[in-house]
Amino acid sequence: MTIKSLYLFHVIKRHAIWLIMLIGAIVLFNPQIEEFTTIMFIITVELIAIALSGVANYVYTRIDFPSHSPIVLGFIFLGVHICAGLTILGVYLVQYG
Repeated sequence: MTIKSLYLFHVIKRHAIWLIMLIGAIVLFNPQIEEFTTIMFIITVELIAIALSGVANYVYTRIDFPSHSPIVLGFIFLGVHICAGLTILGVYLVQYG
Protein backbone atom coordinates (compact mmCIF):
# COMPACT_ATOMS: atom_id res chain seq x y z
CA MET A 1 0.00 0.00 0.00
CA THR A 2 1.21 3.46 -0.77
CA ILE A 3 1.21 6.25 1.77
CA LYS A 4 -1.68 8.01 0.04
CA SER A 5 -3.88 4.91 0.02
CA LEU A 6 -2.98 4.19 3.65
CA TYR A 7 -4.00 7.76 4.58
CA LEU A 8 -7.27 7.38 2.65
CA PHE A 9 -7.97 4.11 4.49
CA HIS A 10 -7.48 5.82 7.87
CA VAL A 11 -9.76 8.73 6.89
CA ILE A 12 -12.51 6.35 5.80
CA LYS A 13 -12.11 4.24 8.94
CA ARG A 14 -12.22 7.32 11.19
CA HIS A 15 -15.37 8.74 9.61
CA ALA A 16 -17.16 5.42 9.10
CA ILE A 17 -17.83 5.08 12.83
CA TRP A 18 -19.86 8.28 13.18
CA LEU A 19 -21.56 7.71 9.82
CA ILE A 20 -22.76 4.27 10.95
CA MET A 21 -23.95 5.75 14.26
CA LEU A 22 -25.75 8.57 12.42
CA ILE A 23 -27.52 6.12 10.10
CA GLY A 24 -28.48 3.97 13.08
CA ALA A 25 -29.91 6.96 14.95
CA ILE A 26 -31.92 8.05 11.92
CA VAL A 27 -33.29 4.51 11.43
CA LEU A 28 -34.36 4.38 15.07
CA PHE A 29 -35.84 7.88 14.89
CA ASN A 30 -39.40 6.56 14.52
CA PRO A 31 -40.31 5.52 18.11
CA GLN A 32 -43.55 6.66 19.75
CA ILE A 33 -42.11 7.61 23.17
CA GLU A 34 -41.23 11.32 23.18
CA GLU A 35 -38.21 10.97 25.49
CA PHE A 36 -36.70 8.25 23.31
CA THR A 37 -37.32 10.37 20.22
CA THR A 38 -35.53 13.26 21.93
CA ILE A 39 -32.58 11.04 22.83
CA MET A 40 -32.31 9.91 19.21
CA PHE A 41 -32.51 13.55 18.12
CA ILE A 42 -29.69 14.44 20.54
CA ILE A 43 -27.52 11.60 19.20
CA THR A 44 -28.18 12.64 15.60
CA VAL A 45 -27.42 16.32 16.19
CA GLU A 46 -24.29 15.56 18.22
CA LEU A 47 -22.97 13.25 15.50
CA ILE A 48 -23.59 15.97 12.94
CA ALA A 49 -21.81 18.44 15.24
CA ILE A 50 -18.81 16.12 15.56
CA ALA A 51 -18.65 15.76 11.80
CA LEU A 52 -18.91 19.51 11.26
CA SER A 53 -16.22 20.17 13.87
CA GLY A 54 -13.89 17.79 12.09
CA VAL A 55 -14.65 19.34 8.72
CA ALA A 56 -14.14 22.87 10.09
CA ASN A 57 -10.85 21.86 11.65
CA TYR A 58 -9.69 20.36 8.35
CA VAL A 59 -10.96 23.12 6.06
CA TYR A 60 -10.07 26.24 8.00
CA THR A 61 -6.65 25.36 9.34
CA ARG A 62 -3.61 23.25 8.67
CA ILE A 63 -2.17 23.78 12.16
CA ASP A 64 -1.09 20.66 14.02
CA PHE A 65 -3.02 21.42 17.21
CA PRO A 66 -1.57 18.71 19.47
CA SER A 67 1.94 20.09 19.05
CA HIS A 68 1.16 23.85 18.99
CA SER A 69 -1.89 24.60 21.12
CA PRO A 70 -4.26 21.73 21.94
CA ILE A 71 -6.57 23.99 23.97
CA VAL A 72 -7.71 25.82 20.81
CA LEU A 73 -9.01 22.60 19.26
CA GLY A 74 -10.87 21.87 22.49
CA PHE A 75 -12.50 25.30 22.39
CA ILE A 76 -13.63 24.72 18.80
CA PHE A 77 -15.32 21.44 19.72
CA LEU A 78 -16.75 22.91 22.94
CA GLY A 79 -18.29 25.85 21.10
CA VAL A 80 -19.87 23.60 18.49
CA HIS A 81 -21.36 21.30 21.12
CA ILE A 82 -22.68 24.17 23.24
CA CYS A 83 -24.49 25.51 20.16
CA ALA A 84 -25.80 22.02 19.36
CA GLY A 85 -26.99 21.58 22.95
CA LEU A 86 -28.82 24.91 22.95
CA THR A 87 -30.47 23.97 19.66
CA ILE A 88 -31.62 20.65 21.09
CA LEU A 89 -32.93 22.37 24.22
CA GLY A 90 -34.91 24.84 22.12
CA VAL A 91 -36.39 22.12 19.94
CA TYR A 92 -37.27 20.02 22.99
CA LEU A 93 -39.01 22.94 24.70
CA VAL A 94 -40.98 23.80 21.58
CA GLN A 95 -42.04 20.20 20.90
CA TYR A 96 -42.83 19.00 24.41
CA GLY A 97 -43.05 22.15 26.55
